[in-house]
Amino acid sequence: MYILRGMRRFLILPVLLAFAVTAHAAAPLPAESGTANYVVKRNGNPIGTLRIDFKRDGKRLVATSDYSIKVKLMAIVLYRYHKHMVETYEDGRLVAYAADIDDNGSKSQVRVTRTDDALAIVHPKGTLTAPRGLYPSTYWPPATVEQTRLIDSSDGVLMNVRTSGAAMEPLTIDERTLSTKRYAMSGDAERDLWYDAGTGAWLKMKMKGSDGSVIEIERDWPPVWKRDLL
Repeated sequence: MYILRGMRRFLILPVLLAFAVTAHAAAPLPAESGTANYVVKRNGNPIGTLRIDFKRDGKRLVATSDYSIKVKLMAIVLYRYHKHMVETYEDGRLVAYAADIDDNGSKSQVRVTRTDDALAIVHPKGTLTAPRGLYPSTYWPPATVEQTRLIDSSDGVLMNVRTSGAAMEPLTIDERTLSTKRYAMSGDAERDLWYDAGTGAWLKMKMKGSDGSVIEIERDWPPVWKRDLL
C-alpha cells in the first residue's frame, strides 16, 4: 500500500487501506444512471467524501468516482489525498479501470485493460496479468462479496480475500433505518460491508485501522451537511 512517514503514517494509512482493496458472479450492477455520495469518517469524525457517478448505455456501465480526504489541525490542512477512478463494465464484467492518485503531491496511476483472455494491469511497481472477471476494490459492486481475489484499487496488486455469508441486519444512517445484508471480509483486506437487502446498493464499509482508529465509509443522502465540515 502507501509508504507514509511520521504523522501522515499514523493518521492516514488506515484511511487509505480502507479504500484499497475474483471471478465475477451473478449479482447485478446498477441498472440505471445516477449518483451515490458517501462520507468518510475516522473515529466518527468526517474527514472526506466519495462520489460515484454511474452512466449506463445498454450493456455498458461506466462508474466515475472521486475519493478525497483532508486531515486538519484546527483550520490548517495537514494532509490531502485525492483519487479519481473510472471503471468500465460490459455485460457485468470489468473491461477497463483507471485510477489517478494525488497523495499530498505525490502522484501515481493504475491502469487495467482487458485483452482477449486476461486483464493487463499497469501499476506503480510494474505490470502483471490477471484472470478476466476480477473487480477492483471499490466495494460498490454487489458481487464484491463473492470474489476470492480483488485488484487493489490504489496499488494495482492482487489481493486474496474471503467473505462470510450474509447476515440480515438493520442499519441506521442519518436517522433512517435500512434493511441490509452485512458481510465480513477477511484475508488481505479485513472489513465489514453492508448492502441494501432489496437493491444490493452498497451502503457502508467499516474497518479498524492499525492505530486502533475506526474507519468508515457510509452512504450520504441530501442534505449532505457533513461535507460542509471538510
